[in-house]
Amino acid sequence: MKRKNFQLKKRGSLNLSIEAIVIVVIAFTVLGLGLAFVKNQLGGIGKTTSEVQTKIKEQILEDMRTSGKKLSIAQQILLERGKETVENVGIVNTGMQTGTFGIRITPIKGQRLNGDPIDIAVMDKEINRFYNGLVDKTLPPTGGDVIPVTISASSSASGNYLFKVEVYQSPECSDTSVDCPNPYDTRSFFVKVG
Repeated sequence: MKRKNFQLKKRGSLNLSIEAIVIVVIAFTVLGLGLAFVKNQLGGIGKTTSEVQTKIKEQILEDMRTSGKKLSIAQQILLERGKETVENVGIVNTGMQTGTFGIRITPIKGQRLNGDPIDIAVMDKEINRFYNGLVDKTLPPTGGDVIPVTISASSSASGNYLFKVEVYQSPECSDTSVDCPNPYDTRSFFVKVG
């Protein structure tokens, strides 16, 4: 009887070991399938984002060509404190020769929600603009392109901020310390932070 009990205990521990191995194998299989699913979903999101950006670029450039505009940017950008967004500045070469273009974005004036004015130096600190301002977009006649601009609001920002975007065809004009009297085109836009 003692021997039989010993064999049952051995068999029971062997069953327990096999069940543990089966559970581990199933867990790894499910984990692998889950990781593959997540990878496929993230890959699809990246592809979708790229397709959307391409369509937005095409739409901006088509609207500019039909309207005859040289420069395009949204007139109003809504932001929350501490957040950022990417806006597109569209440029079309309406000249008869190939040209090289770049942009410069500068603050004009600002106003707090209570009506108090915002100093230009404070505007520069509260609303950041990140873009390639170098004159590097070479466009053929009637050709166009889009320059992405990341605009972010600091955690202390609040109010309405008016900015000016200028397009230049001169390399030294991308430097904000240089006064360039003849921009290719100019547009203004608001950044509203609430």
